[in-house]
Amino acid sequence: MAIRRKDVKGHQYYYLEEAIRLEKPKVYSVFLGKRVPGKKQLAYAQRALSDKIYRNLLGSAERIYLTREQLIEAEKRRRRYAEKLRAIGKTARDEKDETDVVNFVYTTLTTEGVPITREDAGLAYNFVGGNVRNVRDENLRVALDMIRGLRRIKESEKGISQAFLLELHKLVMAEYGDKNPGEFRKKQAYIYLKSYEKAEEIRFRPPAYGEIRSKIAELVGWYNLNVGKLNAVELAALLHLRFYVIHPFADGNKRVSRLLLNKAFFDCGYPILNVSKDTRGYFEALIKSVEGKSEKPFVEFVFRQFLRFV
Repeated sequence: MAIRRKDVKGHQYYYLEEAIRLEKPKVYSVFLGKRVPGKKQLAYAQRALSDKIYRNLLGSAERIYLTREQLIEAEKRRRRYAEKLRAIGKTARDEKDETDVVNFVYTTLTTEGVPITREDAGLAYNFVGGNVRNVRDENLRVALDMIRGLRRIKESEKGISQAFLLELHKLVMAEYGDKNPGEFRKKQAYIYLKSYEKAEEIRFRPPAYGEIRSKIAELVGWYNLNVGKLNAVELAALLHLRFYVIHPFADGNKRVSRLLLNKAFFDCGYPILNVSKDTRGYFEALIKSVEGKSEKPFVEFVFRQFLRFV
């Protein structure tokens, strides 16, 4: 923000201005008066200008943990990204989509211990066969299932339902029949942090299996009420985190969580985010929020990742 003086018919007037580069540069301003105000009045003017920019870029989007300035920056990045995609043409856009999806699938599965390569993920992206189960390589079948899950959330209508969540789990966990794909867990879940030396249970216990359906119904209702109401970054981060806390499946919860994060982004017109590309940071933020029962660390991590990769 900067103070600008304008001379009008021999009189001096002052404005607080900020130039923002969106699809094209745009200047926002608020009137200060005939003299530069003091610190207190200037602080009020800065807030008024920030409010004006926020309303113009994000309308009435609500926020919980992120500041107006953080959300303005995220929206600026989104718009510039969208403009860049429009400028490069369809062929280049298709190539970038392939790269983004391949990297998402590769990162998501390798962080879950699936030994696939980027080449495997690329083969899965371009697979045009009819029956995934006829593919001999098990890891490639797992990658194909993740591709199917990602395409499902891209093609789905706005909003989620319990049936949609079960369908998504059934798609991405089809290769793991012993994990009951498409069904909620029927016993208590425990979350472990795995290292090369040991697996240690975190200081959080997911809800009992008898509570899963009511918890999922609550989450579905919250999401459908807030899509288009809460800003996209917080909506996506909170959908991921709150689903993960419920931990409704015997396995595959993180895979579905990361798909749901992007489901929220797609519902709001945002691009795909490979949120676990920073694997260590992802798990640290996730566990910090879960163990500390504080959503803010994970929301802020998702925001930082969005700025970093979009």
